[in-house]
Amino acid sequence: MEWIVVTIIVIIVVSIACVLWAMQLSKHTYQCKSCSKEFTTNWKRLLFAIHSDDCYEIKCPFCNQKGCILKSGEKNT
Repeated sequence: MEWIVVTIIVIIVVSIACVLWAMQLSKHTYQCKSCSKEFTTNWKRLLFAIHSDDCYEIKCPFCNQKGCILKSGEKNT
């Protein structure tokens, strides 16, 4: 019975860590490879986005091209 409690706690901690990671990534600006426009995105879109290094599979809000989007840096806030 103790392992169930430990497993639930670990799942909750990992879930919170993933959400915090996605919130940190949403502070960056992204550049579309198709239209070269820069934009920011919501953390919810980044939570389940497929990525490799600095390329993210999210949809560009300008050209609606879903493909590899480059992370170009943090936005100025």
